[in-house]
Amino acid sequence: MVRLYNPQLETFLRVADAGSFNRAAEEAYITPTAVIKQINLLEDSLGVKLFERTHRGLILTKAGKSLYQDVKYIISYCRDSVTRAKNAMQEDTNVIRIGTSPMTPAQLLMQMWSKIQVHCPDIKFQIVPFENTPENAREILVNILTLRSHRFIA
Repeated sequence: MVRLYNPQLETFLRVADAGSFNRAAEEAYITPTAVIKQINLLEDSLGVKLFERTHRGLILTKAGKSLYQDVKYIISYCRDSVTRAKNAMQEDTNVIRIGTSPMTPAQLLMQMWSKIQVHCPDIKFQIVPFENTPENAREILVNILTLRSHRFIA
């Protein structure tokens, strides 16, 4: 898998979710020492302390809590960007891509599929999964508004 971001960010998320270096290491199938080194390198490169290390485990600092939400978005957005780039490379002009998520399922399309195929046998549909976030919703709205404004200008 191609990563457009520092892989230490995935380790950061894993440690934050697990609450300990050992559990994060088990989930990643690497040693706790490797996890600790990655977090230390990340903290050093950012110049920010991300975790309070206590005898009970790890607790995110204020900086860590702030970074956590952004990193989740960054990783999701990077994955979606790669998917969009791969889709852009496809040369089939008769493909309509439809975004779907748990909040916007493609059930209606699936029910209408046979009727559409009768009238438009050359058209193919590609279901593209994405995660619903406020950022995605804003991006979708901007794209829709941009497309509409181009239609009126052209």
